[in-house]
Amino acid sequence: MALSIPAITPDAGLIIGGILIVTGLLLAFWGHGIWAAVMSMIGALLGSAVGYIFGAAIGGSALVGLVLALVGAIIGSILFSKLVKVALAFLVGVLAGTLVYALLHGQANFSATTLDAPLIAALLVVIVVFGIAYYFIDDLIGVITAALGGLLVAAGLYLVNVSTVLAAVAGIGAFVLGAVLQTRTINRKRRIKEEQKAMAEAQARGAAYPPPPPPP
Repeated sequence: MALSIPAITPDAGLIIGGILIVTGLLLAFWGHGIWAAVMSMIGALLGSAVGYIFGAAIGGSALVGLVLALVGAIIGSILFSKLVKVALAFLVGVLAGTLVYALLHGQANFSATTLDAPLIAALLVVIVVFGIAYYFIDDLIGVITAALGGLLVAAGLYLVNVSTVLAAVAGIGAFVLGAVLQTRTINRKRRIKEEQKAMAEAQARGAAYPPPPPPP
């Protein structure tokens, strides 16, 4: 049986758009410090969205979709909070795959035996980007969270009926400004930790080798 994604109502679009904007701003400017909590929330959002889509499509009613959305939200929140680095890298891959799928004009229609070419390409992009993002996650956490924040801000503005150009400009601006601010903050914290570590090692060496006693 072929499945199709239900259309988003205007009211739901406004609610989802507002959530995406707030989440995007948090990730763009404070992502390196609060990413565990934000990833848990994003996991709940993604889990509920997937649960509702499949529940409404398979069950044929909004009630089944809401039940599966609740289950998906709980599962997604738990998974994303326990596997934060994996979840963040996976989210980067999903967003990249979604972008590729949209650029290839995917129709969001698929069945158990048929996968269209845009969907296959998007899945490959998800796997590749996930691997790259996970490998560099510690070094680029500020840039990655800022990029995710910018994408979410742009998507949220688009859902609340802001023009595509303005939404894109706002998303890019949030990404650039957030990446710069977060990188500076992360580098400053890293320097402080390195200085504290060097001081602790110096004190340990001094304690291990006490000064010789004064001459008689």
